[in-house]
Amino acid sequence: EAEAHDLVLSEQMRDHLETVFPTETAEGMDRRQGVLQELERMFHDWMSKLCLEANLPEEEIRKSTVKITTLGSYRLGVVHPGSDIDTLCIAPPVIRREDFFSTFASQLEQHEDVTECVPIPDAYTPIVKLKMRGVCIDLLFARLARAPEAELAEEVVKEDEVLKNMDEKSVRCLNGFRVADQILNLVPDQETFRRTLRFIKYWARRRGVYSNIVGFFGGITWSLLVARICQLYPYYAPNQLINRFFRLYHQWNWTRPVTLCDIVDPANVPGMTSFKVWNPKTNPADRQHVMPVITPAFPSMNSTHNVTETTKRILLDEFKRGFELVQNVEGNKAEWSDVYAPFPFFDEFKHFLMIEILATSEDVYNKFSGWVESKLRILVMQLEAVNGMRIHPNPLQYTLPKDGDANWPFGCGMFLGLIFTPEAGAQPDLQIDLRPAITAFMEVILSWADRDANVGQFRMRLKRLAAADLPDYVTDV
Repeated sequence: EAEAHDLVLSEQMRDHLETVFPTETAEGMDRRQGVLQELERMFHDWMSKLCLEANLPEEEIRKSTVKITTLGSYRLGVVHPGSDIDTLCIAPPVIRREDFFSTFASQLEQHEDVTECVPIPDAYTPIVKLKMRGVCIDLLFARLARAPEAELAEEVVKEDEVLKNMDEKSVRCLNGFRVADQILNLVPDQETFRRTLRFIKYWARRRGVYSNIVGFFGGITWSLLVARICQLYPYYAPNQLINRFFRLYHQWNWTRPVTLCDIVDPANVPGMTSFKVWNPKTNPADRQHVMPVITPAFPSMNSTHNVTETTKRILLDEFKRGFELVQNVEGNKAEWSDVYAPFPFFDEFKHFLMIEILATSEDVYNKFSGWVESKLRILVMQLEAVNGMRIHPNPLQYTLPKDGDANWPFGCGMFLGLIFTPEAGAQPDLQIDLRPAITAFMEVILSWADRDANVGQFRMRLKRLAAADLPDYVTDV
């Protein structure tokens, strides 16, 4: 159990964190609540209009008015001023996904308070990214197979039964809500969980390992890992949980998954046998996962399928470093700020691969940069296979200066650190050719579905650089 010394350390940790990573203010939470209410009003009006056009009886329309709810960090109660809101539109069977991504997305774009709106209907988990009144929103859509009573929608979707006959993409979107709800139910103390998670999320961002898309861990994975530590040590204070977090996951046997509860086999659930549940014994693809962290809601999925051998190595190094520094904090040899000191990416490496993403308009830039970022993991895997070299992806996008290239007013740079070491197979006379890996990556990028519609409006540059030749927009940061 926590002793007086631990309670003092935990308070110091909270004070440190509040100065650099403050929780959202009451005013900020009110603004967020207002945005959610406006989204729900728009969604309700849009759905009612579609139902009327479909000549549905009034009773059916009343039943069909479902709702907008939240998931992710907002639902878990870990909100800071810069965080976005993961939001889910729960729709009745009469509303089609195609309508949501066309007519509703168009209404959002035309709303006077919306400054950005990018529908991505072809993503693995389809999403509309938008900014309303300065708040960033990730909007998901789930279409129910049966319409529940509107006021019961949130309770109904917590039950596995609701998934029967739902389409796969809707199940994926709905499970974001169901997973967040189950995490809160499965931890012994929600406030201790939140305090610990806030620290870990801030630490992960500062150390450059917070990015599911690039192959590190995303928000849901960090939440699951913290929740498991809370389960294992139910009476510990946050500082003790952070110590155990780093120690346990550095030493973890990653041939075994991290789980919060037993994985339910769909064969045991009538009407659910079509669902694919994470199972390395029966699914060859699941055996390839290198750091499995499994979601608790049925059907259980691996939240870390993007992790590669490279990002696993980096994560394990960071867990080891974190544990050593937390021990130093406990021994009064270091401060909490030392634990989450930023990873000195551009000082750490002598060689880099630079990827610049350029566009002639903000709309094309948002779409093309999202596409490139979503495929960066493929480049990492291609480069992993190059003998003599290790790589270190940086998940950040660095905005190009507005006074740069007049032909390309919108752009960003992304970077990979390159390390040539004997441990990686490098020899003095070894020729290291990056072209096959880069060519394979370029072929993937050029398969962009919007390529033909935006000819001449986007460009990607790849260049190998020495540290001395890095552009000013990263060295001046």
